[in-house]
Amino acid sequence: MTTTTTMTTMTDTAQPTSPPAPRWWMRLGSRPYAGVTIIAAFFLLRLLWQLISPFTLVEDEAHYWEWSRHLDWSYYSKGPGVAWVIYASTSILGNTEFAIRLPALIASALGSYAILKTAQVAYNDHLTSFIAALLWLCVPGLAIAGMVMTIDAPYTACWAWATYFAAKALIKDNPKSWIGFGLMIGIGFIFKYTILLLVPGALLAALFIKPNKLNLKWFIVGLLIAIVGLLPVLIWNANHNWATFRHLLGHLGAPGGDTANTNVTHVPWTPYWAIEYIVLQLAIGAAVLILALFAIPNTKKHADQSSRNATATLWLLALPIFAFYFIVSFITQTEGNWALAGFVSIIPAAAWAVIDGVKRNDYPVRIAWGAAIFLGITSLLLFPAATWLSNRAVIGQYIPLSRMTGMREHAQAAQVILDELESQTGQQPLIITEHYGRASQLAFYLKDHPTTYCISALVGGRKTQYDMWPSTDLSNPNTLAPLQGRPALLMGGRINQWTTAFDQVKDIGQLDSEPIDNRTSYIGYNFTNFNSWPPHPPK
Repeated sequence: MTTTTTMTTMTDTAQPTSPPAPRWWMRLGSRPYAGVTIIAAFFLLRLLWQLISPFTLVEDEAHYWEWSRHLDWSYYSKGPGVAWVIYASTSILGNTEFAIRLPALIASALGSYAILKTAQVAYNDHLTSFIAALLWLCVPGLAIAGMVMTIDAPYTACWAWATYFAAKALIKDNPKSWIGFGLMIGIGFIFKYTILLLVPGALLAALFIKPNKLNLKWFIVGLLIAIVGLLPVLIWNANHNWATFRHLLGHLGAPGGDTANTNVTHVPWTPYWAIEYIVLQLAIGAAVLILALFAIPNTKKHADQSSRNATATLWLLALPIFAFYFIVSFITQTEGNWALAGFVSIIPAAAWAVIDGVKRNDYPVRIAWGAAIFLGITSLLLFPAATWLSNRAVIGQYIPLSRMTGMREHAQAAQVILDELESQTGQQPLIITEHYGRASQLAFYLKDHPTTYCISALVGGRKTQYDMWPSTDLSNPNTLAPLQGRPALLMGGRINQWTTAFDQVKDIGQLDSEPIDNRTSYIGYNFTNFNSWPPHPPK
């Protein structure tokens, strides 16, 4: 008996159970500078792509460039941030697509770095930080935002840094970090107003995670700093009949909105809108969302109290924006990117779930991690492969290639008409469109970047920024005076919209490379004004 027991003990001692060896990417990601390296690598890849990209500006990019030609404290639908950064870039690099899109690349890299640092604060681990930086690239909405110059890239970067400072204040008990939080809220507000939803998120985290430990003095100091960012928008709106607030109310179809007294009709609410909102969020970042959800129960089972608090804090920071737009979906139809910033705050929690799940060989977590990597690679290749994808039988119809191509050729066709019209009449023709996006694209791609005009608000549509600038406001008598009697190239709309303002209108059909089917162009002679719109019905 003694001999057998001794042999068994020796056998057990000689063959101890050891944990599985770390995966190669775990060893790589555990190095201190791995996260920064991957951020820099992807930034350079995107930079190289933008240098050779064949894609033209989409409508919103061109419109924000138009804003940058009219610097102001704010604008009709959004704050001034996007115009300011485009102006800074194009002032140095010129009016090129690359210069316009460069701020988006920079902002995306800065946002990814902020999330890397947030993960370090939350979980104190280089590998988690590395995975967090990688997962930023695996949220399709964030990946696309880093490739086109809209408000989303700088806005989500500000949200990421505000999340970092809030995490530092709440998780590391660093009350002075509320100063950085307020600064990022203020800067982010001039890009998109919903960054204010981080404030109730921070209060929720303070209330539920560390009750009675919120340093009110420094939190108020942070809020006072944030208010500075609100001032440009508030001052501009006070001087423009609160135009932005009317625009936002118009989205909701609420009284006082800018859709009153227009031909814009609001579709009655349907429960499918709430379902659509959820589906859109899954389309934007399902894998990261699922991983972050796994982090909630898994930190309770497999982590210490600090990690549990960190996961709860990150989720509470994101909760208000997800909840807010879910409520909005019961009022109006939402768009996919409206709640995009919510994914930013939960990325570090998703990164923790990846490492924990892979170490424990948790199959559902591994599936979600694999899906995230697949989406990341797909997002990276989306723009370089867009032309090829658009020609595929099944998915081609879902690739909006027409929005990103052909505008140079379209502008060239328009320029031929303008030159012929000037030669024929001896007058410089106007360029007037029905939609603000096309007006902005033509302003960018036509020779010498001419002034263009938009008639949306004059023929029953919503106001645009073109109605706010004296130089392009076609309801302003001072603007109209030097335009009287001139010919024009007219883009889009119906012929009866144009005949109210021109003595003669000629339908010339679609111009070359017209990206929208059935959009017709016209030539108008002897411009007057749109005061007679709508035309009187025949008796």
